[in-house]
Amino acid sequence: MATGEDARIGALERHVREFWQGHAVEPSTWEHAPLLDRVPGFATYRVAPRSEGEGWVHVTVGSSVHEAWGGTEFFLMSPTAAEAHSETLAMVSHLHSFEEYRLGVGSVIDLGGPWTEGSRMDHLLVSPPYPYGPALEQASAEAGGARFLWLLPIHRSEAALVTGESLEAFEELLEAEGVNVLDADRAPLV
Repeated sequence: MATGEDARIGALERHVREFWQGHAVEPSTWEHAPLLDRVPGFATYRVAPRSEGEGWVHVTVGSSVHEAWGGTEFFLMSPTAAEAHSETLAMVSHLHSFEEYRLGVGSVIDLGGPWTEGSRMDHLLVSPPYPYGPALEQASAEAGGARFLWLLPIHRSEAALVTGESLEAFEELLEAEGVNVLDADRAPLV
């Protein structure tokens, strides 16, 4: 890997660690996929909650490096620290590494099965990082100006609303219902 890429990955890791300062942040990389051939230096980190009611966060570092300026990193919030979340992030980053499957806000990913054990949600919605805001969303120029986006687990019926109607319609419904996004098996909104 080139020195410039090493510097970007280092800056991305610092961004994650500084944003979640005071939390335990540990590597949790899924290395059993063809992802590293396409995205060298890719890693995931698991961020532990500090208090009851907070979720675990699983976040990529390096997904953005293969892209031109302003690439994308992803994170997933969960009530558990399951290793499967690192696998999900690796799968999403691998998909994203192909130009024809590039993901952005409003993209919907059909996982083909539950996003976590005991859940009926089988899709992920790519969303701005609403729970954390712009301080997480935009990394420094040193980190390539990467944008961190949230992978929100959703039901098939909600995915149909996003793709058939609009992302805004789903976001309004999500906010109006006051949904607990850490509920791994919440009821569908539509």
